[in-house]
Amino acid sequence: MGIVKTAVSKFRTTLLVMIFLIIMGMFGRAAMPIASNPNIQFPFVNISVFLEGASPEDMARIVAKPLENRFLRLEGQEQVRSTNTQSFTNLTIQYDVDYDMDQAILDVERAIGEVRNQLPPEANDPIVRERSDNDWPILIYSIYGFSNLRSGYAVAQEIQDRFEKVPGVLGVEIGGVPEELLEVEVSQAKLESLGVSLTEIYSAVRNNNVLIPAGFQDTGSGKFAVEIPSIFETRQDVFDLPIKSDGNKVVKMGDVADIKRTFKDPTSFSRINGFDAISLSVSKRVGFNELDIAQAVQAEVEKIREDFPDDLIIQPGLDTTKFAGDMVSELEGNIITAVILVMVLVVATLGLRNGLIVGIAIPFSFLVGFGILHFFIGYEFNFLVMFGMLLGLGMLIDGGIVIVEYADKLIDKGQSRKEAYTNAAERMFTPVFASVLTTLAAFSPLMIWPGISGKFMRYLPVTVFVILAASLAYALIFAPVIGSLLGRRKRANDINNDSDDTALKNSYRKAINFAVKNPVESVAYTFLTMFLILGNIVPNYGKQFVYFPSVEPWLIEADIQARGNLSPYEARDFAIDAEQKLIAVKGVDDLNISVSGGGGSGDGVGRGYIVLEDPKELDITGFEVLALLREAVSEISGYKLNIREVQEGPGQFSAPVEIQLMSEDLGLIERKTRELRNYIDQNIEGLTGVNDTLPKYKIEWKIDVDKERAFQSGISLYDIGSTIQMVTTGIMLGEYRPDDSKEEIDIRARFAKDKRTLSNLENITVNSRNGAVPVSSFVDVEARPNAASLVRKDGQFFYEINATNVPGFNLNGEINKIQQWINETDFDDPRMDITFGGLTERGAEATDFLIQAFYGALFLMFIILVTQFNSISQPIVILLSVLFSTAGVFLGLTVTGSEPSTIMTGTALVGLAGIVVNNNIVLIDTFNKLRLDFPDKPATELIAETCMSRLRPVLLTTVTTIFGLMFLSFGYSIDVINRAIYEGTSTVKWYQVFGISICWGLGFSTIITLLVTPSFLMILENLKEYRMGARNFVTSIPNKISTLFKS
Repeated sequence: MGIVKTAVSKFRTTLLVMIFLIIMGMFGRAAMPIASNPNIQFPFVNISVFLEGASPEDMARIVAKPLENRFLRLEGQEQVRSTNTQSFTNLTIQYDVDYDMDQAILDVERAIGEVRNQLPPEANDPIVRERSDNDWPILIYSIYGFSNLRSGYAVAQEIQDRFEKVPGVLGVEIGGVPEELLEVEVSQAKLESLGVSLTEIYSAVRNNNVLIPAGFQDTGSGKFAVEIPSIFETRQDVFDLPIKSDGNKVVKMGDVADIKRTFKDPTSFSRINGFDAISLSVSKRVGFNELDIAQAVQAEVEKIREDFPDDLIIQPGLDTTKFAGDMVSELEGNIITAVILVMVLVVATLGLRNGLIVGIAIPFSFLVGFGILHFFIGYEFNFLVMFGMLLGLGMLIDGGIVIVEYADKLIDKGQSRKEAYTNAAERMFTPVFASVLTTLAAFSPLMIWPGISGKFMRYLPVTVFVILAASLAYALIFAPVIGSLLGRRKRANDINNDSDDTALKNSYRKAINFAVKNPVESVAYTFLTMFLILGNIVPNYGKQFVYFPSVEPWLIEADIQARGNLSPYEARDFAIDAEQKLIAVKGVDDLNISVSGGGGSGDGVGRGYIVLEDPKELDITGFEVLALLREAVSEISGYKLNIREVQEGPGQFSAPVEIQLMSEDLGLIERKTRELRNYIDQNIEGLTGVNDTLPKYKIEWKIDVDKERAFQSGISLYDIGSTIQMVTTGIMLGEYRPDDSKEEIDIRARFAKDKRTLSNLENITVNSRNGAVPVSSFVDVEARPNAASLVRKDGQFFYEINATNVPGFNLNGEINKIQQWINETDFDDPRMDITFGGLTERGAEATDFLIQAFYGALFLMFIILVTQFNSISQPIVILLSVLFSTAGVFLGLTVTGSEPSTIMTGTALVGLAGIVVNNNIVLIDTFNKLRLDFPDKPATELIAETCMSRLRPVLLTTVTTIFGLMFLSFGYSIDVINRAIYEGTSTVKWYQVFGISICWGLGFSTIITLLVTPSFLMILENLKEYRMGARNFVTSIPNKISTLFKS
């Protein structure tokens, strides 16, 4: 292998390249942004349309439907969903996860342009935006203690400006404050006495609040701009606006109205820990370190506190970076702990020099990985990247162990260290390369994992791929160079570095002798054990697969539901009652609630987040806090409060159970949804937090206009509509942007507050041909029920029931009960479609893919092994270790009583397929080399010599991989940086099942491999002898016949 000799002989160049790669990695690590979850580009495009005053039915019919019909023809779309509420339509288009989202945005905008003329002209232009993980705030601060809303809003705006100057902050959104408004409060009496109509007010504002481009005046000796001030800039501009001329008298806006800058009627409130507050939600830019942003914002908050009075409280609410920081710190501590353990083990086994040569592979591979992941792939330093490094920690020194251990044997035989390391690298080049290649082949199918789950989990195999590739380069190129310069020398008094006279080797020698003398019996006993584990023990331990490991919650969602025409103030009263019960519960750190009196799907009038105290400081678990919260609100009346943990991982935006009903018959699915919801509430004990998207019906005032009578009186529908608007939200006259505001402010005209009732229509007049006539003469006011929201999916009405599973109950078992009830009753209807979604659907999709990935990994490895060994039988023997690892995984889960996870256990099984074959590759490659070098030796001696010589490297590579995950698999997190030991933290729960799977699968497979592979080799050798004997017998028949005839 010329590359090894070249690297050793040109060691200065080789070392310079190594130093360059290390420096690149150091810069990459320093520049890598830190995040909790992977930054995933979700395949969703949101379109929102506002049409003031339109009912949900109208929004669904005249806004959503034309857009839906066009969007359903878009290339790449998989689902079109619309939610229609009062004045709003929100559409979500779901695309294939790998579709180009930039192209999707262009397609959607083009489609909107095609159907814009089918939408009402009064509707605002549709707003298109892509959903990404950065849409959600990383920090929420709340301020309270201000004297009035105006002063509080001014403070919030100043803080917003200061937060937005922090590097990495994308934007800061203010919540809990109504939009500003320039209110023209018209006096009805003055309108009538001065003879001013609403149309004249509207026309005056519209005609005088326009931008007039007057152009330039070129005099020949100069060019001058001509300006006509025409845009409203202050409240006084509106006050002084002429609206009517009657002879010499000009009626101004101030003559008929009181003009004031105020706020719109509140539609929501923001509350924190029992106080009305203004919230500031901070979102980050892509590629910035969220921990650095959080620290910079916190530093700015300290400065702000110094600049404002003490009675103004600025309090952090939701802080997702704390979870990220804790997880990063804990995982970094675990990685360093694992590195120390592995280094101690390697040094104790191989000696100080050899141990250091092997151990340098760890920092080298990690640093090269950081450089490649940051500069070439653009990854953030999130928990999946860290876990990929933790998983690869033991594997990345496997190649170095094999080469250094073999070089050590050559040194014991008298070779110089330069010769020994060069020859060892050349001799072990093929098996080491094949071992790493099979591992990479096993992880490679995970890189093409489809769907959200695949995008989420892809960081893990990519990280493993990169650091293993770096470790391969180190083992085959850099380790021989370092070994040739710093490796040990053979001295006269040195003893053999790997003695054959140890208790372990003596015991193993006896086992090998039995295996090669009784190969068939050994294989039979092994397979009997496998079938006993997989066929009898595992199916009876009572655990079924879950989608993702159950992690202790640190963030809990509270959803307040109530029926009826509730004002925001009434909804706030419910929130205050809920707060008093929740905030006193043990373990609650912060309680943030956003209250709304209307809109939205279902009966939701408020939604909030409960942030738990640091679990490391709590003496109860997050699930116990969750149970206490549910108990605290179990006897409330007048409203419902659904409490459930916020999901983490790739299912963070889905409920564990989502049952979806679709039909073109709205009444049918409303009835069926209620029927199914009642069955679940009364019969399914294993589900909690049950919620549905059925609309709440409110009272709506329907005003029918007698158009014929109005026409006869010379009154237009616009005149009547404008008059009615004056007693509701007001007439939109225009907009203006004062110097102290970032946004345009609406200008609205309406009557005084005591006149803003529908019953006052009898006292309000409009001008007709025959004089002033009461509006009530032309309208009929009727109360009727109306849905607060309508949801449509792919052009059909759509409702959903969602829930979470109670700890201790199996999710799939509870879903099976529901499906059985549907099948055994007449619930189903041909006009209706029922689908089960959520994490159950994603779990099924993930299972299907992981099975295919498992087979694909085996096929790729089989091709690699056939290419290396030029044999069919030996690769089959090697791949049988995968069966042993599978049995070990489920045996480990059974012994520990752990719940297998589709994502974590499935990923571990696929990854193990590439890890466990490495030991067999080294064993069989060594056997083939010995058989080639000593063709006259009996097979039993060659097999025994092979196993004895490779026992130490096989055990060492296995144990180092297990050491990296051992403590996590036991449920402990050992953080040497902070000198702390944690039990059962969220980090541990995330990875415990994965760690158990790897440790048990690899350990069990290694033990069986060391005992059974010799038996398989013996069987293959016996079969070869039988074939040779049979061939010799057949070829000798003609000679025997010929001899017989001669005699």
